[in-house]
Amino acid sequence: MQDVIFFFNEHIILCSIWFFSFIAVIFFMTKNIFLKSKIINNFQAIELINRDKAIIIDTRSKESFKTGHIMNSINIPLKNIFLGNIEEVQIYKMFPIILILNDTYSENKCIQEFLKHGFKYVYILKNGIYYWDIEHLPLVVKNK
Repeated sequence: MQDVIFFFNEHIILCSIWFFSFIAVIFFMTKNIFLKSKIINNFQAIELINRDKAIIIDTRSKESFKTGHIMNSINIPLKNIFLGNIEEVQIYKMFPIILILNDTYSENKCIQEFLKHGFKYVYILKNGIYYWDIEHLPLVVKNK
């Protein structure tokens, strides 16, 4: 026991770095357990859509939505979500929601808004519609 105390006294910086690294690893491993939302990739999104009938909410602008969107997705611009105007999707509270966001800095606010309105399962599509298109997954394009 004396050797351990001596080691800590002699290598306080090394032990501090190790301790904080250990705490950080534990935090990041348990963070997903307590989050009510989850970032998912394209194939997890497809699985949710097919298995659990997930609803896709595209938060991009109407112009961006028209250039290409996932089939059966609902366009609700981000500003409408922040104003609480999500009445058209209230009937889907029992289904998982997949959000397509352009702005990663606003994902927490967007998730909080849906959780506040009683949605239980909120997912975010990792890298948005860009990687969906890169992987040649189907998009619906509306002509002007």
